[in-house]
This record gives sequence, C-alpha cells and structure tokens, in this order.
Amino acid sequence: MSNRDIHVLVIGGSWAGITAVNELIKLSYGSSIRLHVTLVEQRTHYFHKTGVIRGLVDLKYAEKMFISYQRLFTDGNPYHRFVCAKLTHIYEDCVVVDGSGRLFYDYLIIATGSAYTSLPVTQSIDEKECRARYQKMRHAIESARVILLVGGGAVGVGMCCEIAEQYPKKCIILAHARDRLLNEDLSDNLSITTENHLRKLGVELILGETILSTSFQDDDDDDYSTLIHDDWVGKPQTVIARSGRRVPCDLVIWTTGSRPYTDFMNSLVPTNDKHPLVDVDSGLINVSPTLQLSDIRYPNIFAVGDVNSLPISEKYATSAIHQAKHTVKNIRQLIEESRDHRIKRPPTTSSETAPKAHLAPYTSPRNTQVVVALGKGTEVSSSIFSKFSSWASGGGRGRMYMLDKAEKMLNF
Repeated sequence: MSNRDIHVLVIGGSWAGITAVNELIKLSYGSSIRLHVTLVEQRTHYFHKTGVIRGLVDLKYAEKMFISYQRLFTDGNPYHRFVCAKLTHIYEDCVVVDGSGRLFYDYLIIATGSAYTSLPVTQSIDEKECRARYQKMRHAIESARVILLVGGGAVGVGMCCEIAEQYPKKCIILAHARDRLLNEDLSDNLSITTENHLRKLGVELILGETILSTSFQDDDDDDYSTLIHDDWVGKPQTVIARSGRRVPCDLVIWTTGSRPYTDFMNSLVPTNDKHPLVDVDSGLINVSPTLQLSDIRYPNIFAVGDVNSLPISEKYATSAIHQAKHTVKNIRQLIEESRDHRIKRPPTTSSETAPKAHLAPYTSPRNTQVVVALGKGTEVSSSIFSKFSSWASGGGRGRMYMLDKAEKMLNF
C-alpha cells in the first residue's frame, strides 16, 4: 500500500455507513498506510430505524434503539473520528458540512440512506426530540380504537402485526394500492402467506385502493383536505379512496415508501448532461457495477445502500452491508495500485469510452433471503432469486429486528 496519508469520508451512519467504517478501521490495522477514517452523520446518535415498528409498541425495546456513534471509535486511533454535522455540498475532493466547513478526502462513500417522511421519529436528529416524537406516536396508537395503515410494504405489514398483537381489541385496517402486499420483486406465495397471517390476527385488508385524503367529522362532507403524512392526528376522521370509498378511523399511519437523501449531489457537475448523476424521478444516485458513480469524472466516489441505483431487490439491510464491504475492498485495491483517479478529463468524454479501473463488480451474495417480520414470533422468508418459494416460521428478525446485530457493529 501507499505510505502517504489517505483520507476516506463515510457520509451517513446507516447499515452501509457503519459497516464501511468498521471495514476501513480493520483495513488500517497492520499496514503502513495512515488511513484517516471519518464518519459524517447529522444525527447525534444511531437510531435503529429497522426496529422502529417494534419500538412503537414496546417501550423496553425502544430504550435500546439509541446508541452513540462514538462507540465506533473506541480504539483511541487519532486518525479515526466522528463528525456530527449535516452534509450540504459535495465536490471532487471535499465536502461541505454545517458547522465544520470543508472536509477533504481521497475517497468518499455516500451511505445517507433514505427516510420515511410519514414516520416523524425518523426525521429527528436530536436524541431528546427523537424520544419525544416516539412517545407522541406511541400515545396516538394507544388512544385510537380504529387504526388505518396506508401502504402494504414490509413496514406497513410489520406495523400491522405489531399493533394487532399488542392491542388485539383494536380494529386494524391495512390499505394498499396494489392487488397484493409487499414489494413486486417478491413472490406471490410470500404475499399470500403474509395476507393469511394478517387476517388471522384480525387485520382488515383493503387491496387495490389508493388513499387520497382525510376529512374530519366536523368538516364539510364535500370539503376534503389532504393531511400532511407526518401528522399523527388521533381523532375521528374519514379517509377517502380514489374509488370514492370512505373508511372511518381514529388514526391514519402512512407507510407508503421512502425517499433517498441525495439533495447534496446538486453541487457535483456531470461530465455529460445525458448521463445525470442522480435519477430525476427516483432521486437515486446512478452507479456503475463497481458501485462507483457512473460518471467517469468521480471514480473516487462510491454510493452504497438505499441511495444508489441498484434494483429494489438490493434495498435491504443485508444488501447494504454486502455493498459496503465490497466498496471497501475496491478502495483498498485503488490504494494498492496507487491510482490517481482525480485526473481532469474533458467534459465531452463519454463515460462509455473512458478508461476504467479494473475493480470487481458488485454481485449479490448467493442464497440471499428477504425476511419480513410478522410480529414478535413470526416472519416470512423468500429467496430474492426465486419467484415461488416462501415459508413462515419463528425467527430472529421478528424478535429483535436486527438490533442485536446493530449493537455488535457499534461495539455496544
């Protein structure tokens, strides 16, 4: 390896970001390289979003969901650090963050993840505020008699099961715009197994209906105002579907998807306007098979996890972990080859014809399984390479939502 100082920035303390930091710290051991590893994250703490639905009904579990990022850097190495700040701009050799100015890098790993704007607790960056919002959400669930969840992906399904198990006397309704539950990349059998389990728990399913707006009881019947999705309003209301169907309830919980954090990418200039750095529709960062930005001007920048343009079958925690490990391997190869990939190239150079480093492309691990938790003791699993296999069983995800794995990764 090179004997000069190498600065690697990891942006985002998600599954991918934490894994990348751990792998980079391992890389710095036992070598002559002075590897400076910096984690940049706007939260003051790690918040276990994977288990957010369990924390809504289990206070003891919720207390364990907050872990300091400083635990990643307990080895005393002065070259490894945590910077609590919000990323605002990215440039070819540095990033700009609130309160800390410019941070220069040789390699950059973007792992900013995505957020459910409909779950207020995931938007909090301060631990005190996060705990307060969490308590407000729990209180709304406890107080409501009839709860409607909008969105039948893994989060909506899991939340239905958690609430139904904890509060069996409540009326729980799940509305989903598609004719079957879960993501379209999963098997029909897995969806059917999930639907059957929800019905056994007493959950009412409304499939093939798009929910549009909400009207409160004291509103004019012909004047429907759409609620902001992060407003957990616990009072009698009527939800309106596109078909005209009305669903009375006391609380609406939207779990209709997420949006990646990529606004900071606007400061990077693409080599070719025909090849945008970020997809306009999805907001995802376009990457090459090696997980580098697809634009040849920025081969020292990688994007992993929810923020990159890999297919939906790669948008799971286990996939993010594998992507981060693969990225660090590629960075190690770049360092060993002492390649300077920041050479200026003409803006007209095509990304298809420009020379590329001989890095290994990312491939999904064999036998990767997608696991959807259906409450405390049940989960459904299916291989993402199979369109017909599915089964239900007791499993660790339903019990812990990978909190034990997160604690281990954070040296807790």
